[in-house]
Amino acid sequence: MLKDIKDYSAEEVGLFITAQGLDPAPFVSEGVDGDLLLSLSIDDLKNDLGLSSLQAKKVMKNIEFSKSLAGGGGGEDDAKVKELEAKVETLEDDVKAKDDEIAELKRKMEKMTTAVAPAPAPTPAPKPAPAPAPPQRRGPGVVGGAARGAAGGAMKGAIAGAILPGMDASDGAKAGAAVGATKGGLRGIRGRRRG
Repeated sequence: MLKDIKDYSAEEVGLFITAQGLDPAPFVSEGVDGDLLLSLSIDDLKNDLGLSSLQAKKVMKNIEFSKSLAGGGGGEDDAKVKELEAKVETLEDDVKAKDDEIAELKRKMEKMTTAVAPAPAPTPAPKPAPAPAPPQRRGPGVVGGAARGAAGGAMKGAIAGAILPGMDASDGAKAGAAVGATKGGLRGIRGRRRG
């Protein structure tokens, strides 16, 4: 389920603004969270946060669009959405099963390679120990998470756009990519904090 804009933290508002191609710095420095963002007018965006008229209108349009996505659609489309969600879940399960099968085949191949490996050559004089490797990141990071989220969100948004009346697949893909990038970026930030 899509998170309601009024529940966005200041960081999430910054990601929402970034997804629109705008500079999030004024929003983050002013501590604009979702509730405050919803209460701002076009004049507030221009005068207090330094946006141009076009940028302010773009932000307001995207806020309204995101609110409509979070609000959901009519009842007749719910059944179709649930059906599509079930298909997506089935496909995700199939992909996971294939991933497991690939991992098992790799293990078998590695065992076969190790069983046929030639006897090791005599070892030369020991060399000094190499410096320890720098710590590795655990997850895809903020940018990788945002990219992965944007791709998944675009797919889901395109599906939703294709089935919802008055909306086309490209609008759905754009909205899905923005939302997915936000969620993926936040996962990357969470992963960075844990790491």
